[in-house]
Amino acid sequence: MLTIGTAGHIDHGKSSLVKALTSIDPDRLPEEKERGMTIDLGFAWLALPSGETVGIVDVPGHKQFVHNVIPGLFGIDAVLLVVAADDGWMPQTEEHLRILDLLGIKHGIIVLNKTDLVSDLEWLALVEKDIASRLAGTSLEGSPVMRVSARTGAGIEELKTAIAGLAEKLTPRQNIGRPRLPIDRVFVIKGSGVVATGTLSQGTFSTGDDVTIIPPNLSAHVRTLESYKQETKRAEPGSRVAVNLAGVKREDIKRGDIIISSRQFVPLSRTIDTKLKLLLGTDAPLKNMAEVLVYMETREQLARVALIGNRLLKPGESGLAQLRFQEDVAAFIGERFIIRQQSPAKTIGGGVVLDPQASRFKLAEIPARIVFLGSRKSLDLDELILSEVGKSSFTTAASLLSNSLFAQKEIAMHVKNLAGQKKLIVTGGYLVESEAWEGWSQKLLAALEEAHRADPLKGGAPQAALQTALDLPKEVFDALLQQMASTGKLARQEDTLYLPRNKPALSPQQEETRKTILVLFAKNPANPPTLKELGIQLPEGARVVHYMIKQGELVELPDGILLDAKQFQGIQDEIIKLLRQNSQITIQDINRCFGFSRKYSVPLLTYTDRLGITRREGDVRVPGKQLAS
Repeated sequence: MLTIGTAGHIDHGKSSLVKALTSIDPDRLPEEKERGMTIDLGFAWLALPSGETVGIVDVPGHKQFVHNVIPGLFGIDAVLLVVAADDGWMPQTEEHLRILDLLGIKHGIIVLNKTDLVSDLEWLALVEKDIASRLAGTSLEGSPVMRVSARTGAGIEELKTAIAGLAEKLTPRQNIGRPRLPIDRVFVIKGSGVVATGTLSQGTFSTGDDVTIIPPNLSAHVRTLESYKQETKRAEPGSRVAVNLAGVKREDIKRGDIIISSRQFVPLSRTIDTKLKLLLGTDAPLKNMAEVLVYMETREQLARVALIGNRLLKPGESGLAQLRFQEDVAAFIGERFIIRQQSPAKTIGGGVVLDPQASRFKLAEIPARIVFLGSRKSLDLDELILSEVGKSSFTTAASLLSNSLFAQKEIAMHVKNLAGQKKLIVTGGYLVESEAWEGWSQKLLAALEEAHRADPLKGGAPQAALQTALDLPKEVFDALLQQMASTGKLARQEDTLYLPRNKPALSPQQEETRKTILVLFAKNPANPPTLKELGIQLPEGARVVHYMIKQGELVELPDGILLDAKQFQGIQDEIIKLLRQNSQITIQDINRCFGFSRKYSVPLLTYTDRLGITRREGDVRVPGKQLAS
């Protein structure tokens, strides 16, 4: 699908040309009819012999309405730049050309209109020569010039043929599965409701789709779709579309809002890093922190321009700049934009979005920001992936470049290649910078070494504390641990991490405490000391006990009750034997068999309940799941 726009000075016959081509009058407003001039965007379409339909966006030619021109030229594939044969090149012809050049519109036809008013062939030749010289160095350099008269119809059929030829050689809009419809018009049809129109890009919409309108973040439903006055079940990229929306009110949405699929994630931002170009011929340099009007797709917004690495930008110069908006913007990488000064109103430049989710920079960060943005200027996919991951050293695969013009499959293929080159680590739905991965590994090893020096009894550090210290998502941290453990760089015991060479170890004094504890348990197996008692009686008693529990020498029951591990194993075996003989046991049975008081027997049976050896039924225990199986 192809959409073309008109451009050119007022009274050069853009609207009459559209009507001559399509039999559709693009001037729809009563005021336009009364004044005989285009004020807002007009729309028409042309059916080609191939069966394809070309959408046409007609723009105003008066300098007062350039703010309406720019939204119309966003999203077009080609342009009909109209020049009146009797007037020749005029101021708005020049401004429109500069806008087209800044937007990167590379395909077009120069329409020399009103040739019926000029009989001097030499004059026509001079006008054409002048046009060619003015196109030199712009995106439309070398575009063909066609002589027509919209009033008499001369050359109109030849122009239609040229448009058909242009449509054949243009690459169709790519469907990347992320439909985007910048709204250029909103109205209400009685009996149908709210209708929004625009040029669809990046994906398709179908009747019945659930959609979101951003930035206001409104949910809506596609009731019906219409393209070129024909109802359709599915709208394709590049087509002019009217979307009948259910679930929103007319006052909820406006020109500049964007309709996307509800399944999409489009991040919003108020700070955008760009490559900015100031037009040659602009009256004055652009100063740092100047306020300008920014046009992105169909939206107009005020922004401050924070120049990156410069105090001002001279006419004709390009540089890096950050646009700081007062409202949310849904920009994408590679998006073109236009800037205008407010007074006197004039187009002064434009540029390309390099980072639509930038952070405000400090002076000390400028050198690094310049390097970062320099790697993105070419819009090379590999460089974009690496720089995007490098922002915080990791990102989710699902969100990577979701605000770009690259399809998910293409991104995934490049990620796979970069991982094969060891430039990225792919794990658990995350992409991690290889250099950062190695840095985290070294930090983790150093932290474990320090933890061992500080407390050899622990030998390491709690996993949760290390994750917090590295400030990593659990999935990334777990993958890092798994990789380091598989290569023998670290070991894990329950929730503690340690270096294999630094296993928990007792000091000579702590070893004496351990021996004393074992003696106490052996002396009085029916009344062993509790965790609290050992902590009071012995130096570092509680810490040594925790070590012995981890080493499997002691078993900790509820309420701080402790048993020698060998003793507990014997008790457990006896309990199983009694259950198989009698089908049940009581607290009194435990007390009688092992000489325990309730202080020990109740926590013991609570613990065997947890293990599934026993199961409480009223005042007795019966075989638990472990025995039943």
